[in-house]
Amino acid sequence: MKKFILALVILSSINLKAQSFKEKLADKKFDNLEYTSASEMYEELARSKHPKIKYYVRAGECNLNAGDYSKAQLYYDKAYTNTGMSDQDLYNYYQVLKYNSNYSKAGEVFSKINDNQYKLIRDNLAKKKLAIEELKKDSSNYTLKRLDINSEENDFGPYVVNNEMYFLSSRRNTSIAGRKYGWDNSYFLDVYKGYIEGETVKNAEPVKEGLKTKVHEGPLCFTKDGKTQFITRNNYVHKKVKKSKENKVNLKIFTRKMEGEKWSDWTEFPFNSDDYSCGHPAVSGDGKTLYFVSDMPGTLGLTDVWVSSFENGNWSKPENLGQSVNSEGREMFPSLFEDEVLFYSSDGKVGLGGLDIFYTIPSGGDSYFESQNLGYPINSNFDDFGFFAKTNMTGYLSSNRGKLKDDIYSFVSKRPIISSSINLIVKDKESKEIVANSDVALIDETGKPAYTGKTNENGEVKFNVIPGKSYKIKTTKDGYKESVGLLKEEDVAKLAGGKKEVLIEKKIIGLLGIIADADDLTPIEQVTITITDAFNPSSVLKFTTDKEGDFRHIYKDKKIGDELSYIVKMEKEGYITKTQAVDIGIKKEGYVLLHDYLNTKMYKIKLGADLGKMIDLKPIYFDLGKAVIRPDAAKELTKIVELMKQNPSMVIELGAHTDCRGSAASNLSLSDKRAKSSAAFVISKGIDKTRIYGKGYGESQLINDCKCEGAVKSSCSEEVHAQNRRTEFKIVKIKP
Repeated sequence: MKKFILALVILSSINLKAQSFKEKLADKKFDNLEYTSASEMYEELARSKHPKIKYYVRAGECNLNAGDYSKAQLYYDKAYTNTGMSDQDLYNYYQVLKYNSNYSKAGEVFSKINDNQYKLIRDNLAKKKLAIEELKKDSSNYTLKRLDINSEENDFGPYVVNNEMYFLSSRRNTSIAGRKYGWDNSYFLDVYKGYIEGETVKNAEPVKEGLKTKVHEGPLCFTKDGKTQFITRNNYVHKKVKKSKENKVNLKIFTRKMEGEKWSDWTEFPFNSDDYSCGHPAVSGDGKTLYFVSDMPGTLGLTDVWVSSFENGNWSKPENLGQSVNSEGREMFPSLFEDEVLFYSSDGKVGLGGLDIFYTIPSGGDSYFESQNLGYPINSNFDDFGFFAKTNMTGYLSSNRGKLKDDIYSFVSKRPIISSSINLIVKDKESKEIVANSDVALIDETGKPAYTGKTNENGEVKFNVIPGKSYKIKTTKDGYKESVGLLKEEDVAKLAGGKKEVLIEKKIIGLLGIIADADDLTPIEQVTITITDAFNPSSVLKFTTDKEGDFRHIYKDKKIGDELSYIVKMEKEGYITKTQAVDIGIKKEGYVLLHDYLNTKMYKIKLGADLGKMIDLKPIYFDLGKAVIRPDAAKELTKIVELMKQNPSMVIELGAHTDCRGSAASNLSLSDKRAKSSAAFVISKGIDKTRIYGKGYGESQLINDCKCEGAVKSSCSEEVHAQNRRTEFKIVKIKP
């Protein structure tokens, strides 16, 4: 028994030593980035009787890096049921779950990460709770097509020069012994070139011309004239591979120029280093601005996008593009469209999974707009990168969607995916004249100005906008009211390169009146308005209403608190001319509305119309049993006199009516005397006697049921009886 126990101990010891040896070997391969072979070892260790949490997470990470996301999740799932996963392990698991479209579980895993880690990603996730739905809402906008030029290996990073497409491929190459790369057991990358024919790319061939080494080549880019070239390659100088202090082979950027008909030797970008990577160059057309990817000191995450300018014969110190572009994740594969729009890929921004393609444009100075995700199906839950825009509606991209290897796709968009610029033209709302030196601000969804500028002498200001967002346009100018307009998301792309008018209204004190038909309230055009200052009759304003029935006047000498007194006359052929007095107090800037202070409705001249109703005539009273015109009645009758003078075509019947009380005969006689007395008063004031006559109707035309003749008794109140005691001024004839 003792021998048996001793044998078990010895065997266990041997197994532990073997396991320890295999773990060390796996760790070495992992550290050397040989993820394919390291994965096999960690997977075997994970199947041992007493596996460590490390074996699961390392197996998951190896498969993540090699692009086998299903297998990666299998091991991360097992690790997640135990304890001991680091924040980095959880972050990797979070990425794997997104690759596999398990967004709900991904959110759960990310919530387990320490709050002090990945703050930028956490903030972005908090801002976009419905990100997946939003990114898929325009899925019908794009048409994607896998190119025939793809091989069974990795093909990615398209770059078009005229009708030639340069790209990278790990298809069987011509390097020494067809060497493979331990990362994913694929061949080293070489630069290939194909020829674009319509919607296809044909005749792929390796590009030699100084582009072949025994290590990785690319991505690459050219200046617009094609005479300067930038490329990424492993730290391979003078046929020797150089490693960092951590024993890693980093990336470097090299450049060369066309001299005559030959390329010069490659020279290093001056900010390359053995201890960090610089790669994925994207150069402006004039060769003076270089965007690239690096993990140099100052990087926010794993890799960031940086920029350097060529000034006075030297490249400037690189600047990090900041949080609007970069994150704690990977930012990679920048490319430029029209020297202004920057496309790149990131797995640290809110997206569908893996690397998603984003773009941004300068927002003024050295800053950039918050990057925008191009959405589905440009992006998927896999790696989408290496974007190249031929136009703002067509181009190419790389993706490993649906398989372990990368392929190149073409895309066509139904509408512009980007907008380089929009011109705003600021004009005066009234005169439509341009307004120079106006301050214009573009307000984003946070309520902060994303761009500010001034209009030039032509009233124009140019600014860059990002489709997929709406903006408020705030315009200010001394002497004008602040104007706030809306630039809708759906209009941004449509206005690319176009112009949009912005109307601003002067800070004014003015007078506005609207003249309408009294019967149907429709506006009346071509009404002549004469406004006379009641205290200075020589001060007269004259206007004619427009098709909207209104007129406007802007004061140059009035201020808030001023009091105005006017005599307002309104006249138009076919309508009764009206003259009214009005007092107005100016209480605030803007237009004083005349129709708020007096009746600006006009009546058509028509037979049977009662003038008393048209001019708000007060009741005409007589002393009991008498027909003598009282002073208060004279005041009202004078209004009729003035109206008839202003409207000489009218012939008026002045009809007097009584209530039912008293005998019918006496009421008829009294009303007739009062009517004739009233008419005589009007004639005495200068109205031709052929234009007005008086007629009494007594109680013969009651306008209610208050009858009380003979045996009939009325229970009407005094108020109701008073309705029948009225004087009417009806138009009975209209002279030509």
